Amino acid sequence: MIPCPFTQHSNRPALITERGTLSYSDLGKAVSALTIALKKMGIKAGTKVPFISENTPECIALFFALFRLGAIACPLSHRHPPSQIDALLNLLGAPHLFKPPPLHFAENNTPANLSLDALATFLATSGSSGKPKIACHTLGNHIANARTAVAFLHLSETSTWRLSLPLFHVSGIGILFRCFLSGASVLLTDQIAPTHLSLVPTQLFRQKDTLPKTLTCILLGGAPIPSSLLTADLPLFTTYGMTEMSSMITLNGKLLPERQLKIGPDGEIYVRGKTLFQGYWNGQEIEQVGEWFATRDLGAYDMQGHLQILGRKDRLFISGGENIQPEEIEKALLSLPGIQMATVLPIEDPEFGKRPVAFIDDTTGTYTIERIREALRSHLEGFKLPICILPYPSHPAGLKPQIQDLAAHLMRLPL
Repeated sequence: MIPCPFTQHSNRPALITERGTLSYSDLGKAVSALTIALKKMGIKAGTKVPFISENTPECIALFFALFRLGAIACPLSHRHPPSQIDALLNLLGAPHLFKPPPLHFAENNTPANLSLDALATFLATSGSSGKPKIACHTLGNHIANARTAVAFLHLSETSTWRLSLPLFHVSGIGILFRCFLSGASVLLTDQIAPTHLSLVPTQLFRQKDTLPKTLTCILLGGAPIPSSLLTADLPLFTTYGMTEMSSMITLNGKLLPERQLKIGPDGEIYVRGKTLFQGYWNGQEIEQVGEWFATRDLGAYDMQGHLQILGRKDRLFISGGENIQPEEIEKALLSLPGIQMATVLPIEDPEFGKRPVAFIDDTTGTYTIERIREALRSHLEGFKLPICILPYPSHPAGLKPQIQDLAAHLMRLPL
């Protein structure tokens, strides 16, 4: 058991929004009032509560009210179509979505303890396959992940972290836990310059010339990183992580405490530790994972002992008898000036079986397939050169496009 973080740092700002500031004490009173209301509704330990999650004070209060009760927060994306929402509700065994109520404040911030062993979140994740899964975490998983990262990220009571990632994603939830455990403030406004910011490479590429000087940490991950960003004069902390490990596994290529990692004979990364999730919900029970979780990621250590991610085991394809790892081509594409995002997929070919095509985000607007192939000849063998380049279809800003969505889009094109 640990004390609810809102019983500490009482007068420090916990949430800074467009409407004003909520101190830790204020947010604790809101969580206390909501806990009482939820209890009257019959929500108790083990109850699964699905809701459309938005980056609002109301949703943040709901998470922690559920944690106080030992209930399970099941945040869903507002981008899910109705059919997918219905499928997830059916999988969760929940009759309907819960709507977070407006904030009300109790007279007192009631002291409360949180059980580290209690199931805390069920997070919908499609992974790389596109098949919906629900990853199950305890409160202890989230807290272990956050607590061991705080010191490395220079996070303290005077820090401010903009909530730039969604709360239906483990990385967004991770921001809350890191801040509230350290007494830092979560920013729900763009009007105040943060000290900490979580970004994917596409976001950083677009914002790099307008970033505030107050930044002491840019946590960067979620996709391959263009070399131009790595050489920029920025306070970058690169991370490798995943939902199943409650977010971060390595920071700047080094394994964080409370985690263990090994690389199998075929290069696959295996992980375990206090941050490892409990398993996937199958509609009736949690399917347990083994002692080591097989990530399906391929990795190796460089000469300095830093972990390098080489690609996904399940993305490899064969072209004319040769193995092609798409991430190798993507890395080469990202080394070219002006290309801020790249995804390589196989397309059927009568002669070779499959050939590589590339989606690119070209900020220069000057790259042709001929110029791309010529530029990559010094980096890649001939059979790995893309035979076609395509622009990305529209996708949510700041989030990497899903492989399965790009594959479906590719099949519809008259290539």
